[in-house]
Amino acid sequence: MGSSTVKVLLVVLALAVTTYYFFFPSINFLPDFQCLFHRVTGLYCLGCGGQRAFHALLHGHFAVAAQNNLLVFLVVPLVGLKFLEEITGRKTFPLFFYSCRFLLPLVVFVIVFTVLRNIPIPPFHYLAPAE
Repeated sequence: MGSSTVKVLLVVLALAVTTYYFFFPSINFLPDFQCLFHRVTGLYCLGCGGQRAFHALLHGHFAVAAQNNLLVFLVVPLVGLKFLEEITGRKTFPLFFYSCRFLLPLVVFVIVFTVLRNIPIPPFHYLAPAE
């Protein structure tokens, strides 16, 4: 990746993180990105509550982030490492991360998480985003 592309990516990342740090999703000037899946079906998708969870995570409110979407604790480190890999050009993930032995269980985990967070009885209702 060229150095100008890396600089643009870093600026975009810095602006996005700064925006999410200072402005709570859907209350300030950020548009309310309501989940189309939730709006149509009434069910929570794997990303529902993710914006609020990311905002809470940036402020160090780990419990609030967990109440909104537990997957933020999986997604943020993986995306951060992948971003670092793209910027530096060096592999941060071992080849195992690109194999079916890793990706298939990860996909199954995300599907099971999505199904469980839509079951409205304890303990599963704790996986639904905080309203």
